[in-house]
Amino acid sequence: MEWTDILTYLCLAFYGLATVASLIGLLGRSPRAKKLAVMFCSTGFAAHTAWLIASLVDGSFSAVSRGFYLMPLSWVLAGAGLFMARRQRQDIALHFVSPWAFFLGSCAVGFAETPGAPLIAGPLFVMHLVAVFVGVGVMAVAAGAGTIFLVQEKSIKSKAPLEGFRRDLPSLGTLDKVNAMATKIGFPCYAVGVLCGFLWARVHWGSFGSGDLKVWISLIILAIYALLFHQRQALGWKGRKPAILAIVIFSASLFSMFVVNTAFPTQHGF
Repeated sequence: MEWTDILTYLCLAFYGLATVASLIGLLGRSPRAKKLAVMFCSTGFAAHTAWLIASLVDGSFSAVSRGFYLMPLSWVLAGAGLFMARRQRQDIALHFVSPWAFFLGSCAVGFAETPGAPLIAGPLFVMHLVAVFVGVGVMAVAAGAGTIFLVQEKSIKSKAPLEGFRRDLPSLGTLDKVNAMATKIGFPCYAVGVLCGFLWARVHWGSFGSGDLKVWISLIILAIYALLFHQRQALGWKGRKPAILAIVIFSASLFSMFVVNTAFPTQHGF
């Protein structure tokens, strides 16, 4: 077993432990379990970072399986969750980041034997992947915050008493700040990533886009992302609508990754 394999299973183990600890901490209202969740997620992210460095050093990125790129994506997602948890001084982001990091990493292992598309590396290709991953990763955090926002808002409007773990959930204002930060960081990154993808396609394929379904979904996501960014920055959108759009953006990204990549013909075999 190679070092990259050991590090893969190590980070998945810690993300799994962080998921269990988060669930216990949230439902059982246990501060100790919540601290363990942060520690496990941070340790998993450290192992994940070591995997990324080892993969770059040994040239693993030159010949990849279809699921390989889910590992860097889950790394970005975990990093975004840890960053926002520290920035907002709220560990709520880790309650949904750890499960998603574990899920995406597990899918990467599951798709390990599925051949990917021929890879033609280069600066534009790297920028395309990194920027898109950051855009999707931070929006995953915003989607989680948006889901909790909608649940909290519904409870408040129905005047239902906040009981159990709901008493420990962040305020609507805090959840909205997570969405705002994710949008401010994510949209420019995603836009740059899509632009680099089109330029890379023009250089290596002779056209700005292959015209397959994945390209069209990327443009739809970009349009929704742009709407969210504009409405927040120009019109000061807050609350329910940004929460819903964050969920739509992340859901569309998942559809593109798991449905389009596996069920439709596409040149984007990763």
